[in-house]
Amino acid sequence: MTTDAASTSPLDESLRFDAVDLVGRTGSHRHVDRTVPAPAREAGGLAMQVAEGDDIALDLELESVVEGIYAHGTVTARLEGECSRCLDPVEQDVTARLDELFLYPEKVKADELEDSVLLEDDEVRLGPLVRDALAMEADERPLCREDCPGLCAQCGFRMEDDPDHHHEVIDERFAALKGLFDSDDSTSDDSTPDVSTASDDAPGKA
Repeated sequence: MTTDAASTSPLDESLRFDAVDLVGRTGSHRHVDRTVPAPAREAGGLAMQVAEGDDIALDLELESVVEGIYAHGTVTARLEGECSRCLDPVEQDVTARLDELFLYPEKVKADELEDSVLLEDDEVRLGPLVRDALAMEADERPLCREDCPGLCAQCGFRMEDDPDHHHEVIDERFAALKGLFDSDDSTSDDSTPDVSTASDDAPGKA
């Protein structure tokens, strides 16, 4: 997979490493220890992301091999988001493994270029690799705790505040029947004959 020459994120710009001192010197290596601020969160992105300005710390080796520059080490960061049930703030400390071989373009066959990560302008560009590594470690459905009761499905009430919170829910089908019975009762009451009046008009009354 080739990378765009133009940076698509501030993280891409801050995680570009000049490897000119390693190119063509098989067996040589350099330690990299760098901490950079996280860019703004991606709108509509993952549930757990590094908060803007928080540290993203890299600890890795750049090693010259026959095929290119091998980058290996770790990236550490704190992810922030919301509980997927109750929406309370959630944090997740992650340390992700980085392993990537940045190939010399001349070492890659033409039909393999699209699926290869290339060394461009003698630079190791770790931005996309770091983003992917953190995304792999992030919880897809973060929880503040495993048994979080979440929110009431009817009104959004936070169930943690009152575990006994509930609503009386009447099935609409039975509600219609109840109305029918109420109507029948009303009709029955109105149609009761006046017995006393009928007896006054009976034949044979003295």
